[in-house]
Amino acid sequence: MALRRRRLRGRATLLCVTAITVAGAAVAVSVALAAASRPVVIADAADDASTLDMTRVSFRRASDGRLRAVFTFAAPITPRALLARSGPPGAACLRIWTDPDADPKAARPDRLVCVTARSRSRLRGGVYEVRGAALPGRVADASVKRTASGRSIVVRFTQSSLARPQRIRFAVESTQPGCAGTTCIDTVPDRGAVRTFRLR
Repeated sequence: MALRRRRLRGRATLLCVTAITVAGAAVAVSVALAAASRPVVIADAADDASTLDMTRVSFRRASDGRLRAVFTFAAPITPRALLARSGPPGAACLRIWTDPDADPKAARPDRLVCVTARSRSRLRGGVYEVRGAALPGRVADASVKRTASGRSIVVRFTQSSLARPQRIRFAVESTQPGCAGTTCIDTVPDRGAVRTFRLR
């Protein structure tokens, strides 16, 4: 009986140690996934006379797991400046390709993350899905906050709003208020660029 009790205690101890090891590994994985990533930074010279002349964009995964983009402009930006007397409002957008086989030079992005004006005093952020020739459909909200200088806008949105791909490719552009033509678009950098960002 004493031998049997020692064996049972030994098995219980082994199971306890195994459970603690598995739990520790799970915590380590969750912490690694939640850790903030190194930002991808794109810079552009302040060389436009437009309202939305972007000079810098940074993109990374924040410590809370959400994705964080910061649009920085040559001059302070107010919600009122994005409004148009007629036509579409001004916007700053990430153009995102989640399909690894998509060719950004030939295919439209399947997601847009944009900042526009809700009113003269408030900004609005959102994640939009692009399907064919139809207008993009809003699939999720994005939080938006201006920095103290007024030159930068911080946008946060969830990975689930992009359907959680392993990696994405993205480009950046802004559109002048009241203008729908291609001449009203400011890309960062000027000749356009597509960057790759790994989510997991």
